[in-house]
Parts: sequence; C-alpha cells; structure tokens
Amino acid sequence: MAYFVSQRFIITEQVFREGMRKANKRESPFHLSIGDHGMVEPSRFDVAVIGSGIGGYVSAIRSAQLGKTVVLFEKDALGGTCINRGCIPTKTLLATTSLLDKVSKAEELGLHAEGLSVDYGKLMAKKETVVSRLTRGVEYLIKKNKIVLVKGKAALISRNQIRVQKPDGAEEPFAAENIIIATGSEEPKSSYAIIDEDKIVTSRGALSLKEYPKSLAVVGCDMFGIELASFFRSLGAEVKVFESHPSLLPKLDAEVGKYCERVLKKRGAEVNLNSSIKSVNVEPDGKVAVTAIVGGTETHVTVEKTLIAEARRPVTEGLGLEAVSVKLRDGFVEVDGHQRTSVPNIFAVGDVTGGKMLAHEALAEAIVAAENTAGKGSIMDHKTVPVCLYCEPEIACVGLSEDEAKQQGHDVAVGKFQLLASGRALTLSETDGFAKVVCDKETGEILGVHLVGPHATEVISEASLAMKLECTCEELGGLVHPHPTIGEALMEAARAVSNKAIHV
Repeated sequence: MAYFVSQRFIITEQVFREGMRKANKRESPFHLSIGDHGMVEPSRFDVAVIGSGIGGYVSAIRSAQLGKTVVLFEKDALGGTCINRGCIPTKTLLATTSLLDKVSKAEELGLHAEGLSVDYGKLMAKKETVVSRLTRGVEYLIKKNKIVLVKGKAALISRNQIRVQKPDGAEEPFAAENIIIATGSEEPKSSYAIIDEDKIVTSRGALSLKEYPKSLAVVGCDMFGIELASFFRSLGAEVKVFESHPSLLPKLDAEVGKYCERVLKKRGAEVNLNSSIKSVNVEPDGKVAVTAIVGGTETHVTVEKTLIAEARRPVTEGLGLEAVSVKLRDGFVEVDGHQRTSVPNIFAVGDVTGGKMLAHEALAEAIVAAENTAGKGSIMDHKTVPVCLYCEPEIACVGLSEDEAKQQGHDVAVGKFQLLASGRALTLSETDGFAKVVCDKETGEILGVHLVGPHATEVISEASLAMKLECTCEELGGLVHPHPTIGEALMEAARAVSNKAIHV
C-alpha cells in the first residue's frame, strides 16, 4: 500500500512503519534519508503542527517542553493573524487613539494642548515595529525549544503523514505520531461586493491603508469591526455602521450591545441596525457606494472606504482533512474537550475549530492539545474564556449573558454598578460604562460578568478567576478591593446582586 505519492517519491507501508519504529526509539528525526528500499523516507517527528499562529506555535512549544520532537509548518508569516494582521496591529493603533481621546479632554483637566495632529505614517510604522518585534520573538522561541520550522503549504496524506509544498515548488514528506491542526481563519468573502483591499477592504486591508479615510462604512460588526470603527472615528473619520442584527455585538450581553451603540452615536458615528446590504460598489469617481435596506427602507451612502467586517472563515481548504476522515461542521473542524478530532491522533486548536475565535482561547486550547498528545488528559474550560474589545470605552465579558443564563434555566439575579459613581472613573474623566454581574439566585454562583469602561480588559481577569474558582457573588463582593480602582465597580456590582452595594 502506498502512503504517499508524488512526482518525487513513494512511501510504502513497510517503509512508513519502519520510520515510525525508529521515531518511537527517539532516533534523530531531523533528516531525509534513502532507505533500504531505495525510496525517500519521510522526516519523522512525535508531533507535527500545521500553522504558526498563537494556537500553532504554542502547541509546538508545549510539545517540545514535554520532550517531544516537533516540526512546525507555516506557509506565510510567523505569528499568524493575531500578530501580523489582527490583535497586535489593532491594539497598537487603538493605544494611540486612546491617548488622542484622552488629550481631547485636556481642557477639563486643566491642561492646554494646542496644535495636536496625527502623523499617520509614523503611527503605521510603529505598528510594523511592534509586529516585527513579536514575530522575531516567536522565531526565537521556536529555535530555543529546538522546533524544526518548515516553510511551505502542508496537507495530510494519511493519519500520520504530511506532504509539504515548499515556496520553490519542491515537495517533502513528513511523518508524525500526532498532528495538530492550527491553520486559523481568514477574512470573509462577500456576495455583494468585490473585495480589493483598497477601496473595499477587510481588516487585512484596513490595517495597511497608506492614509486614513475621511469617511468609512463598516458592514457587519464583528469585534474587529467595532474596534476599527472606534479607531477611525477617533482620527476624525465620518463612520457609518451597518449591522444585520437588532443590536450591536449580538453574541454579548444585550446591555453591552446597547451601551456600545449609545457610545458610538455619542461620538458621532451613525449606527444602522436591522440592515440588509444589497450592494457595495466602487463608483467611477473612486468613492464607494453602499446600498442597504435599513428597517424596511432602502438607504444609499457614499464613502471613501468600506470595511467588510463579517464573520471570518476557517482555513481548511486543501488540508486533506476529508481524505483522512476528520469531521467538519460548517467548515470548522469538530473537536472534543481534549481538542481531539474524529481521528484519535489528530488534534485541532484555535479559529479553525470555531468557538469564540480569540487568540487567548487558541493559546489555552494549544496547551490542552499538546498535553494530550503526551497522554496528559487535559480538558479545555471554555466557560471562563473572556471576550475583550479595545474600543473606546473598552468592553470585556466572561461567561453567560443575562439572556443566556435564563435560557439555560437559571433563576437569575443581576447586580449592576454605573461608572458615574466610581471615584476612579471620575478621576480619569472616563465615566462611560458599567459593571454587571449575573448570578444564580439560589446558589450565588457567578454565571457571567460584563464590563464596559476604562481598563475593563484588565479587570475581567479577576472575574474569570472568580468563576474558575467557583466563587459566589457574596465572596466576590466581600473581597477588599483597593481604592480608587475600576475593580471596585466589579465589587459593587457583585454586592448589588443582594442589594448590598454601598455607592448605588
């Protein structure tokens, strides 16, 4: 039986079994040799990881820490979407506009700032510097942990074999006892627009613009969409948001979505809910025309750029998953709580599996998958994975929304605290926001925490830990918090569940 076929080599079942026997004896895998049968043997590893985003390189590092021989395949830039065109670039840009927003309030703080302007070129150069530093950091970690990095497009040939097509077109076989799929996700495609990453862009194009637009339409508001809408609005762009749902951020608590809508409108953005996009076209004059049905009425707007920010798609095409019977669901790889696919020795982590599609979720899944290739029996805990948006103000949530908790049959008790009553928020002149704690009324179990306001993305880790340790609202509310801090808002919201809040 032939396990691998190409123009260059054929791996027979006998050669493959002999290769795996040697790999199990920990003989050096870092070579490609000619076997006794005169055919090319694959390089042999304990673990092969496809994709070097956070899910991929963390899988590789954790596997190496556990004493495994590891090969990591990457067809593009190290670090994947998060480092190169996702989390890191957007947060670098948002850090600058957050400072810009603070300076805009200088007069009320007694500061006189004149002649303030944005050098967009320097801002984008700063972003590239941060990205470059982190990609070099990933490369260093790969070398430090003696992981073999192979540049090229990988595809499964069997449950234990991978073919890699290198940039020069050459192909090379690899064998591994376990395989981890970490190919991530890619930008959306559109049925109503031709995306050129110039006039009609996804997040990839939006993060590479040479000049920021004076006007921008954001279609379909995923988290990147809200963040980039916030970013460009801070730069002074006229922003028009189109969302198909009745509220923004429909996957989060309804009050969070309503507050986000209110803040965007307060900052001068136009928000169109219940929108159905008919077309997005580049006009002869270079402007972009957006036609949508908003609340039953046809609406036309013309802008410089349009950002398509709908749901991202899993990268599974061409991986050979179907050929080895890895089950997919709506294009995403199905996994169990151990990150194992329908094939026992093949695991998958990160965006390619669906879920919240967050970098920190991918990191946690990567550790679980790597440990399970070593027989550790690790289990992924999704309920304490927070969701964070670095817009203005920040948004952070963990656990169930109030509606989800009710739908799951809980007798729900809710506590809320507005930042207007927070001493720390007042000192910062950033009082937009609130803290909300959702609990089970009978047991006091914390089911979800929702924060809007300054430092929300930092404070949420306390809520995640409280849920991980199965703290009650009474225990969270009884924890002494330093004063003045935004964390006190979380404490007050927990106390408000049982009407014990002090500053309400």
